[in-house]
Amino acid sequence: MTRTANEWRAFWRERGERELAALLEATWPPARDGDATRIATLLGSRAPNGAVAAELGRMRAERDDAPDRGEDEAAAAAIATWFAHA
Repeated sequence: MTRTANEWRAFWRERGERELAALLEATWPPARDGDATRIATLLGSRAPNGAVAAELGRMRAERDDAPDRGEDEAAAAAIATWFAHA
């Protein structure tokens, strides 16, 4: 779904941040407060799933968590599905 900048800001403020944070918590074990904002930047720029998975991998590495590409890709796919229907 394509949104204007104003539509994106309204979506994010009204429910997007809350929903994405809950989804990250449910699908990506290293999730922390504030992660939704970092991922939202990619979603807002229409980044592909691979870019979201790569960002999750970078976030994981910054936390000194063991790499888990499969988990990152699964979470990115769940995020893409959510975002397509949000």
